[in-house]
Amino acid sequence: MPAGRVGASPAASPPLAPPWAAAVALSALLIGILLAAFVWHATRLDTIDAWVLRWQELALTHGGGLAAIVSATLAPVVILTMLAGSSLGWRVQRWDLTLLALAALPATFAVEVLLKRLVHRQWQDDPALIFPSGHAAMATAVALTAVLAVRIAPLAPRCRLVVAGVTVGYALAIALARLVETVHPLTDVLGGVATGLVVTLGAALAFTAMFGRERPDQASSAPDR
Repeated sequence: MPAGRVGASPAASPPLAPPWAAAVALSALLIGILLAAFVWHATRLDTIDAWVLRWQELALTHGGGLAAIVSATLAPVVILTMLAGSSLGWRVQRWDLTLLALAALPATFAVEVLLKRLVHRQWQDDPALIFPSGHAAMATAVALTAVLAVRIAPLAPRCRLVVAGVTVGYALAIALARLVETVHPLTDVLGGVATGLVVTLGAALAFTAMFGRERPDQASSAPDR
């Protein structure tokens, strides 16, 4: 009787933040800082962005319509990710996952808006602030939230691989779509990816620190009854 409960216990699942979370978050933070410094208050494209833009404009003539459709899917996907992630966390009694699903995406949005104001990068006399790419940041947060969720959920390995592949592929598609639409140069998109990584992994590390002490091998230490 108790053995069945032990198998379903959240104590048997791994911590929310994987072992590589801190290293990846720190690396993304450093890359993001370097990119922000590189384009700080810029109003003209640097040499690399200008070179890539030629390929972006060529791609726009062939795939601009499809890229716009892909970009437009982000808002419903964000909402779906928050609902699915929080529901999964509630179902498997992982409140750290529930909080991550509800907090990571809004936090990513808030951070990218703040960074746009701080870095204040503009393009071709357009008053819009463009660094980092909000779409790339949010899509990265979507993919990472999904990957962290299925990692700790009691799912088959094949299911985890499918979810990870689909969501990471979706994030790459959003990043590529923003390039094809010529809404952002390359450094903006890379900055968006870095932002999504830092915020989502930072939240996962914080929630692991908050809830991790409540999961000390409860199954093995519980007395038999």
